[in-house]
Amino acid sequence: MKKFFAVLSVLFVMGTTSVFASTGIGAQFGSNLGSSIGGNAALTFKLNTVPCVFAADLGFGSSYFAAGLTADWWAANPKIEGSWRYYYGLGVGGSVYIADGGFGHFSVGPRAVLGTNIFVLKGALEFYLQGAYQPLVVISDGLNFSWFNFPVAAGFRFWF
Repeated sequence: MKKFFAVLSVLFVMGTTSVFASTGIGAQFGSNLGSSIGGNAALTFKLNTVPCVFAADLGFGSSYFAAGLTADWWAANPKIEGSWRYYYGLGVGGSVYIADGGFGHFSVGPRAVLGTNIFVLKGALEFYLQGAYQPLVVISDGLNFSWFNFPVAAGFRFWF
């Protein structure tokens, strides 16, 4: 039985490595359906040496500043039709929120990601729309949990 799971694991990894054949960089815009904090803009990138897709985001409002980082590992990116695909995977994200009065909070948590993407220009340009469920550990005046946290984003990446 152990050999079966070892072979299955190797086949799973081999099957997902082709999803990341090159390096990508782009921009995304998003919001969090579980938060009163406004939208954000992010730099998104994928390095061919690391199996995660990253996004470094900044959010500004009239009385706050927020910065965050996510790292998502796509388990698969199967084809729907032509160059239209969907993806799913797991990740981790964290952010810091600073209000006018000073430090607001720091949060970190795991992510379950689901998205759809389409590749155009012979795979050199990707457009995507994604959502995630991300429960958070929030550190502020104490330790709290935020179970209702649904970040969504749309963006593009150039692949080379």
